[in-house]
Amino acid sequence: MNDALPLPPMHTDTDQQHWVIAYASSHAAPLQKALATLYLPHLEKALSGMACVAESDLSRETASPLLPHENTPALWQQMPIWGDEALITPCHWQVGMNEVLLLNPEEMHLSADESQQLLAAVKPYFEEDGLSLSYESPLVWHAKGKLLQDMPFASLDKVAGQHVKDWLPQGPHARTLQRLQSEMQMLLYQHPVNELRSQQGRWNVNSFWVHRSFKQLYPNTPMAQIHLELRDAACAANTEAWCQQWQLLDTRVAEAIQASPSRVASISLCSETSWRHYRPQNTSWLHTLKRRLSPLKVQAELRALTAGVSAS
Repeated sequence: MNDALPLPPMHTDTDQQHWVIAYASSHAAPLQKALATLYLPHLEKALSGMACVAESDLSRETASPLLPHENTPALWQQMPIWGDEALITPCHWQVGMNEVLLLNPEEMHLSADESQQLLAAVKPYFEEDGLSLSYESPLVWHAKGKLLQDMPFASLDKVAGQHVKDWLPQGPHARTLQRLQSEMQMLLYQHPVNELRSQQGRWNVNSFWVHRSFKQLYPNTPMAQIHLELRDAACAANTEAWCQQWQLLDTRVAEAIQASPSRVASISLCSETSWRHYRPQNTSWLHTLKRRLSPLKVQAELRALTAGVSAS
């Protein structure tokens, strides 16, 4: 099975939900170990009445700029829109002899006041290139301008901890953005915020990363329920929080099914590199016999997201 498998049109009934669960599994060793302890009876029951009809491995070799859950709308024939809006995250680039790493911005613990001071300093330079910036949160500045049009940007979670060289934007205005990044490095080097952070032994802000939200990529998404509740715990490899969030999601699956047995029309499980898409299976005698002889185990389905093999 693969993402090229022809699929029937997705249901567009507004009463039905297509669940996309991001970070359902992870390559992180602590979360791999935690899989064995997960008890998800409601999700397992829902998947037992479905079949995995498509899967995709969006590993780094494919050079896909997006994460698996950001690629699942292809299942209902939607492609990402590279419009004139994006998000900018202030960050720290660690420069080495032969590589430049983008360190996880969340580990900077940038305050709202620090972020707003930095934004005020860089904003005029962006405006000179036709980009308007506005503050949303310490790690999110909203950007809008023609400079961003038709420019694919790699997801921040995909690049964090990686070499930036492989994920720098490619497009008609890539050089302009690279110039802005160079200018920001010089401008922010002696900014009071960074001077104080350096004195305190904290990472300074010496660059930024451009990326897009799911709504910016897919402004007209159908009834897909994108669940990101597992993200923070997965990115931090916090097994306790990840398992707790999984229990809450499992309860929500039960509530959705209880409200209407056919309400959950499909389920897509995603890791950092892969997704697996499940749809209801006809309850034929053959399918029933197969499930009795080999019951579906939700842990096996989740492990398949990182093992590169089919679990069912």
